[in-house]
Amino acid sequence: MKIKKFIVLVSALLPVFVSGIFTTTTKDVYAATSPTLSASSAYSILGASEVTCTGATTITGNVGVAAGTSITGFPSPCSVSPGTTQSNTQSAIDAQADNLTTFGALNQGCDYSYPSGQDLTLISPLEPGVYCSAGSFLLSGNLTLNGSGVFIFKTVSTLITSPGSSVTSSDSCNVWWRVGSSATLDTQLRLLEIFLLSRP
Repeated sequence: MKIKKFIVLVSALLPVFVSGIFTTTTKDVYAATSPTLSASSAYSILGASEVTCTGATTITGNVGVAAGTSITGFPSPCSVSPGTTQSNTQSAIDAQADNLTTFGALNQGCDYSYPSGQDLTLISPLEPGVYCSAGSFLLSGNLTLNGSGVFIFKTVSTLITSPGSSVTSSDSCNVWWRVGSSATLDTQLRLLEIFLLSRP
């Protein structure tokens, strides 16, 4: 699996371990806005306590952790190219502070709300807006994001992806995932220029 500039800012293990009916509330569409990354923009993966990579993966961009120090799986079976690993360095500490600011900025009003366990693939394609889950979001296949605008996906708990799942968007720099606890990114996940943050 090759991840190119998929910024993952999470507090738990990353890519962490692989392991029909829904309701939606439609409101007047909010003008969702993208926050600006600064120190964290140099990182593809940033954890608070530890980062663990368990399968062959190439990361483009830095991999870091702060205030924890554990980075496992680098340089093998996973690699960083180009980039470095940063274990509780000043760079990682500054990026984590930026993560906290960005996480707060993504706490915007919900346009659409779903119960825990909603598979976004089943309601794809989606238009710009803020999508909220009472617990977790799942991806079991391809999630298509249509239109120009900001997409924010907010979960109370987790994001879990299945093997071979993907996200495609015409405006991928404005796609954000605000994850309450942890993200499980399975093998062959295809994402490009999509930003995922979890509570620092």
